[in-house]
Amino acid sequence: MSSSFEAPESRRTEELEQQLSAQLRPVRVVPRWVGIAMLAGGVLVLPWVAGLAVVLPTRHETAHYNAAWIGFDLALAALLVRTGWLAYRGREHLELSAAMTGTLLLVDAWFDTVTANTRGEFILALVLAVCAEVPIAGFCLWIAGRVEYRRQQRARRMRDILRRLTRAAARRHASR
Repeated sequence: MSSSFEAPESRRTEELEQQLSAQLRPVRVVPRWVGIAMLAGGVLVLPWVAGLAVVLPTRHETAHYNAAWIGFDLALAALLVRTGWLAYRGREHLELSAAMTGTLLLVDAWFDTVTANTRGEFILALVLAVCAEVPIAGFCLWIAGRVEYRRQQRARRMRDILRRLTRAAARRHASR
């Protein structure tokens, strides 16, 4: 019984594995400083949350208003830290974390502005939204888009390599 497949330890198989490894090596999707900036942002949100725990009323036309905002901002801080850590480590699966972080930042900006009771609260919420939350959200969504773009590029490269390898194997098999 003859087989068109080579033994796993053959020289040709090892050459193909090296070629695939060289052409499909992981590529850093975002610069390392992005990870550092996101980590710092997540850590810097924590004092803000502590301040909210002190200054927010316990009731604001709803019970446990302060707990709702503190919990939301803790989730936001956790996502900023996770996104930063994944970006810092060069992980390609940071796309979902970045998209979630960007979304929560937009939601935070929206609810901060629409729930402001006084003119002063509204101005502060608007300044934070325009100067921090919306730009950082845009940055996070840019990261998510960049990761997806790189993932598609890598999939196309892998498809092309596998097609070439399949054609080469078919030619070798046909020439026997």
